[in-house]
Amino acid sequence: GVGQSIDGSGGSMRIQPFFSRTIGLDNAGNPIPIDAGGRYVHRSSRRNYGAMLIRQRELDESPGTNFFVGRFSENFGAQNRIGGLVTVKNQPGGSNIVSTIDGFFRLGESNSLTAMVMHSNAGASGRSGFAGIAQYYNSTNRHKIWWTQSVVTKDFNPEMGFVARHDILGTTPGMNWFYRGRLLPFKKLIRAFEPGFLPEFYHQVSTGKLVERQLLFFPVWINFQKGGYFGYSVNPVYQGLTESFEPLGIKIAAGDYHYFRQQFWYSTDPSKIINLLGQTDWGTYFNGRLFSTDLTLQFAPLPHVSIAGRFNRNSFREVGENKTTQSIDLYSIEGRFALNPRLQLIGFYQKNSENKSDNYNIRLAWEYSPLSYVYVVLNKRGFEELNQIRKNEDHAVLKLSYLKQF
Repeated sequence: GVGQSIDGSGGSMRIQPFFSRTIGLDNAGNPIPIDAGGRYVHRSSRRNYGAMLIRQRELDESPGTNFFVGRFSENFGAQNRIGGLVTVKNQPGGSNIVSTIDGFFRLGESNSLTAMVMHSNAGASGRSGFAGIAQYYNSTNRHKIWWTQSVVTKDFNPEMGFVARHDILGTTPGMNWFYRGRLLPFKKLIRAFEPGFLPEFYHQVSTGKLVERQLLFFPVWINFQKGGYFGYSVNPVYQGLTESFEPLGIKIAAGDYHYFRQQFWYSTDPSKIINLLGQTDWGTYFNGRLFSTDLTLQFAPLPHVSIAGRFNRNSFREVGENKTTQSIDLYSIEGRFALNPRLQLIGFYQKNSENKSDNYNIRLAWEYSPLSYVYVVLNKRGFEELNQIRKNEDHAVLKLSYLKQF
């Protein structure tokens, strides 16, 4: 896929023709049994190719489904690549087929271009669609400049993939400046000053109308010598909603909205035994106000042990059609324990105050041979429906993979 980098560059538009979690899960995230499957992979310094075929069992309202993925890529020149991908999701009502051509091109030491074009067939819907995205980067030790151009038609439908928006033309340029020069103060404390400008513009393909504009600006971003950071951003936003939507259950009517958000970003030294990181943002939000905070406290007393607790709160004030005022909290805790690099136990628990859900996931992973694994996974999902009936779902999964090199 092509999308946003971990440092926020590249724009938030994301298009991914294949996403593995679309297999074995329904639209609500509930597991569906897999009857059988197989995968073949070939890797070399010149080319890579492979295929995967999986049969998903019929369950309740989900019909029996066959999944196929085929991939080929060829390396050429110093650092260039071109490839193709085909996905097929076959159900009794028809097949969804998505064809993709992609490439990465190194245009000198500082410049690169990534591009991808996709087509989805008509399938059961009777409508075919197109999507494309191109991303240019100019990166040096003094700056990072990018331009991402994307288009997704209204009927593009990658059922085995993911696309952030439909019927959209996205234009997301931007720049980060890296300053480590002699005018930088407190050099024993501060490693770099890195302000940035990350605007995003989205037009509706079918009408040409501007539907969203963000002018995200970081006048302050400081990286500290010991790995922490502090940032402050402002973001004037325009959104022209063509239809209503419901963030966290709050209905916001279609219409034109102008609002202004501010945000702090912060992290202490991540190499320490205890590390705090988070972000806090506030300001107007559509026709009301929103205050949000996201905090993670990590405890890592040993190289093989890490425990992290996370708290997220969204406080709405007179937002939406009903002028809703409410706070929604999300709590989670995650633990990672590694006896050695090949044997790891990962546990995750989450509680959501919106629907009173309680979920946990425990996974034991053992690499018994190079790139061959045994997974034992336990899931529990507890939630309260609209009629206030409490439901619990428990799942256990055993997965064995074996890699044989020829």
